Amino acid sequence: MVKTVLKHLVALTMLFLIFGIAVQHLVSKPQDPKKLVCSEGKLLSQITGQGPVYTRVNGLSCNYEKGVLIISDNKNRVAINEFQ
Repeated sequence: MVKTVLKHLVALTMLFLIFGIAVQHLVSKPQDPKKLVCSEGKLLSQITGQGPVYTRVNGLSCNYEKGVLIISDNKNRVAINEFQ
């Protein structure tokens, strides 16, 4: 009896972990540069779904220089995304 309950408990735990890992993988994918917008020095990221809905990315600022989006954080590190 206990052996059967433990088998089911382990199987359910494994399914829960696999589901959690899959969801985490989908959520942590890097954003497509086309879905990033710089507005008044604030970086906006497009929310997936219907329509142009954006949310502000905290802790990052941005600006455009010669067609290049420059993103920097509070520690002055810089990441560059080129748009073509």
